[in-house]
Amino acid sequence: MNHIFIYANLPINEILIKGQYQHIEREQINLITEEYVQGNFFNVNLYEARSAFKQLPWVRDIDLRRKWPDQLVITIEEHNPIARWEGIGLVNDKGEIFIASTEDNLPIFVGPENFVKEMAIKFREINKILDKELIHISIIKLSERLSWEIKTNNFIRVVLGKKNVSSRVKSFIENYQFVLAELKSEIDYVDMRYRDGFSVRKTKKKNKDKTLNSTI
Repeated sequence: MNHIFIYANLPINEILIKGQYQHIEREQINLITEEYVQGNFFNVNLYEARSAFKQLPWVRDIDLRRKWPDQLVITIEEHNPIARWEGIGLVNDKGEIFIASTEDNLPIFVGPENFVKEMAIKFREINKILDKELIHISIIKLSERLSWEIKTNNFIRVVLGKKNVSSRVKSFIENYQFVLAELKSEIDYVDMRYRDGFSVRKTKKKNKDKTLNSTI
């Protein structure tokens, strides 16, 4: 038997919003649904509504689906920021750059844009190692030659190079309490690129124009 549905008798009576979000205003959601969720269960234009939601800077993805007999379910995925991108945008936890504003104190990524996903992975990797000494990255840099460098939240610049980055960070942490912690207020940078050790460039407090290079 063929069933003929009369469109006019199948309005959307309820819109369900799912997902966790902090930076998206409920008023923004309401404005979009009022303007773009028009028509009835069958002819509502989900493509246009989805496109409108995607224009919101904090929306990473959006899913709209009909739920019989009279509901529209909207599932929102918000960007989860982990860093700033060279002062012109933000980086989410998927390693994607998006343009939005926040007053959160976030670390900074500096590097080639096409390597942002690799930088996000390395950022998590290095921070996990640094956490042993309760320190973390404030700036992570990847040069055009793909050489890594970080600056910690206690102002220590660490040069890591291209290879064996994780093992070099582990070596840095292993020596942190024994050698570096006492010098941290005087350190210009730590170079971890040596095969059998590392070098510390220390700035003398009494004479700021001279530096002392020591290899450990």
